[in-house]
Amino acid sequence: MTLKVGEQDEPHDHPKHYMYIIAGGKLSITGAPFPPGVTKELEMKTGMGMIVPAGAHQVKNTGDTDVEILFLEVTEKKGETPEAHKTPQDTDPGHYKTLAEDDDWMVVKMDMKVGEEDHPHSHRDHIVYMLDGGEITIWPGKEKGEKKAVVPITPGMVVPVPVGYHIVANSGNKPISAVYFERKS
Repeated sequence: MTLKVGEQDEPHDHPKHYMYIIAGGKLSITGAPFPPGVTKELEMKTGMGMIVPAGAHQVKNTGDTDVEILFLEVTEKKGETPEAHKTPQDTDPGHYKTLAEDDDWMVVKMDMKVGEEDHPHSHRDHIVYMLDGGEITIWPGKEKGEKKAVVPITPGMVVPVPVGYHIVANSGNKPISAVYFERKS
């Protein structure tokens, strides 16, 4: 979602949702996450992750920059958990940082320098949004083998990554960053 300076959306309703602030700024929010009819101004910082409870609200950009927000609304349908699940935050805390989480989902940021590679790790249901362009190589499973996907990436690209184990490397020529939303159970 992009909200330009001075722009205001129509009143609307959301289920609980998870957000990542791509480009921050000042917003005036009437309603959820606040009580109905209550308006507050918030400074949305670039790179911030948030969890917003269900409810109706209206949002206005009261700052001096356009605000871009990536958000995910989820269903109750749950996928599988890989056997002996190992999160990338556990295997490679230097590359992965949890920005926001609750009992159901988490918002995680990945940063990887040129030539860096992570250790085998697994994911539950998740969706990956690329913040930078470049190239990644993904090996399925717990070990690198012949089978791999070399993926040219562009900013704003959504990368389909299946549930299970894999290894990721930055095989491009510049640092890359991504944010992903992952189910916790």
